[in-house]
This record gives sequence, structure tokens and C-alpha cells, in this order.
Amino acid sequence: MKLMWVCNMMPSAVRKAATGKEGSANWLDHALSDLREQGMNIRILCRGENQRGSLDDNCSFAAFRDREPYRYLPEVEAFFLEELKTYRPDVIHIWGTEYAHTLAMMNAAEKLGMEERCVISIQGLCSVYARHYAEGVPVQVQRQYTFHDLLKRESILGQQRVYEKRGALEVQALQKARHVIGRTPWDLACTKMLAPQARYHFCNETLRGPFYEGQWSYSGCQKHRIFASSCVYPVKGFHYLLEALAEVIKEYPDAALAVPGKDFLNLDSKGLLHQDNYHKYLKNMAEQYGLTDKIEFLGKLSPEGMKEQYLKAHVFALPSTIENSPNSLGEAMLLGTPCVAADVGGVTTMLKSGREGLTYQSTAPYMLAHCIKQLFAMGDRAEAMGRAASEHARITHDPGKNLEDLLGIYREIEDSGR
Repeated sequence: MKLMWVCNMMPSAVRKAATGKEGSANWLDHALSDLREQGMNIRILCRGENQRGSLDDNCSFAAFRDREPYRYLPEVEAFFLEELKTYRPDVIHIWGTEYAHTLAMMNAAEKLGMEERCVISIQGLCSVYARHYAEGVPVQVQRQYTFHDLLKRESILGQQRVYEKRGALEVQALQKARHVIGRTPWDLACTKMLAPQARYHFCNETLRGPFYEGQWSYSGCQKHRIFASSCVYPVKGFHYLLEALAEVIKEYPDAALAVPGKDFLNLDSKGLLHQDNYHKYLKNMAEQYGLTDKIEFLGKLSPEGMKEQYLKAHVFALPSTIENSPNSLGEAMLLGTPCVAADVGGVTTMLKSGREGLTYQSTAPYMLAHCIKQLFAMGDRAEAMGRAASEHARITHDPGKNLEDLLGIYREIEDSGR
């Protein structure tokens, strides 16, 4: 079988071969490594700077420039046409719908009569995420600009419109799809809505290697420490988490919150020039609720650094306004960290509330606070909940089973494309 991958990021092995830089591992790495061990003939096309090369005799790559995810580039379609003509893949696996190059590949494959060989994996869906992008952020805040936003010509509403533009291209791509890979009732429902003509294939995702080893313990965690995986965009719901933290500290005054990323609370004059309005809003919230000494910013974390934070935390919180199957939740569950997550998208497919963690209504930060306090109050009894979560996650993210399912999908598409 000749397999072609189309990725919106460079797998780590490709990045090392193309740039000489190690960088952080990503969730594609495990699947790629497993396929290479099978001796699969793979051609990888990914966003980059026009690099080309090989990892071994059976795995080669080419990178293409595609810097603006909402802008359709005819030259990317032309690049794909040449790659398809030269490589003649049996299966074309497109990872994700969020970038314009997904539509470019579908158009190129259609021109060569290869659309039956294409399968699109659902990651997130911009067309749907746009509807939930800024939930909980006041409308007047969404419309405001900082100096940074003026230079970038975007506000929070502007960012939401970018999601809508990406979503419009995404819908066009999905309407051409004959095959789709998903893993939750949420992405199944969205596929039936956006691509009713497509065959839906189920396959769970395999996560980054370091998270399959290690186990959270109550004795080893920092008591009343909350860890969240992102504060970058409104869709990650960090504003809800700050509101919840203000309630938590009333009962647990030593509670603290840790998050990857840059410090948006203590900025010099240069930092203020680069501050976007969402982080200005978060800063105002933190000051209003007296939380400025309660938040630790961790910078950019490697997979090992993320693992350390999951194990150090008393609770992992996922306050997103929308998700499909968030990898951060899967990582925390694999390690057995007590989890509280917004009941959005496919979250409850991953985590059974009350047994493996707690879920709450996404627009109710007071319930998020209640759940965090519940987990704090459980003491060492939270270990049993963490073990149950880990057992479930090891089924969901089982590398062997997921590889078997993926190969089965590839074989089915190869047969249908003949």
C-alpha cells in the first residue's frame, strides 16, 4: 500500500530531518512510528518551508507554504496535483479540516479521479467552533482593541470571523469527502450535518509516548494546585476558570492555578504593546478577583514538562467552551490526575462523570468551582477516581488497537478506490 499523509504540522521525525531541530513531540508521532514499523510506504506532505527529504527508504516528505489557514492558495493545489501524479497513492489521509490545504487536496484529488482514496480525520471543526468561540466573554470586551489588535487588524470578534472563514473552506472540503474518520458522538453528529454523503469510520487517537508511563498520587501532588493546559484563546475558557478560582479560594485560600504560556499579568512597556485584548481582559479579571498572586505561568512546556505538571497538580481543569476529544484531558486521564471538565463536544465519551472525574455545564463557572472543591475534599480517595480514569484512557488511547483500526480503514479505502 502507498499511503500519503497531509498534515497541518510537521511530525517530529520530519522536523528533525528538515530543520535539524528536535522541537516538542506531537500526537502524530506515535501513529507515524507505528506505521513505519509496519513497513508502510508513506509520503508525508506538511506545512513548512518547501523542505524535501526522506526518513528512510519507505518514508519521504515534502513541505509546502501555507501560513494563513483561511486563505485558499492555488499554488498549494498545484503542488498537491504534482505530488499525486508522481506518487500515485492508494490512500490519502488528510489530518484535520482546519486549514485551507484540506480543500486544496480534495480539489486536486477530484481532478485526478482520486477522491475515493481520500479520508479526512476530524480534529476540531472551525465551522462549529466559531459558534462557541467567545462564550462567556462580554460583548463589549469582544469588540475592543488593544494596540496589538490594531496592528494585527483583529479583535476577539475578528478572531471569531477568521474561524468562520476557515469553517467555510472546511465545509467545502467535507462536502467533497467520501470517507471521514472520527471518534466521538459529537464529530459523528457534525459529520452527518456537514458531510452526509461521507462514510464515517471510527478510530481513536494514540497520544504522545511519555503519558503512558507514570501514575498520579495524592501524597505526591501539591495540594490545592489546579493545572490547566492553555490560556491562549477564548475557546479554551480560561476566563471561566478565573471566575471559578475566585470562588474556590473562599474555601481554600491556598489554592493556586498553573498554566503554560507567557505571563500576561506582569508586563513591561514592550509587553503591553504586544498584549491582545483577551489577555487584557484576563488581567483585569485577575485583579478584580484578587488572583494576581494565585497564577503561575509555566512558559512553553515539553511533553515531559506537561507530564510533570499533571503529576504535580491536585486537579486538572478543562474549562473549554467547545472540544472534540481534547488530548490534554486524555493525557491527564492516562496519568490518573483527578479531572474536572466542561461537558462539551465529545468530553463525556472520554470521561465518565462521577466515576472517572467530574463534568459540569460549560457556561456555569460556579459549578466548575464546586467540582474543584469536591475533588479537593476527597483527599486520597481521589486516587481511585484517577485509577478508573487511567483504565478508561488506556482503552481509548491503546496504540495497538488504534493502529489495527487505522490499518483496517486504510485497507477498506484502498479496496474501494480500485
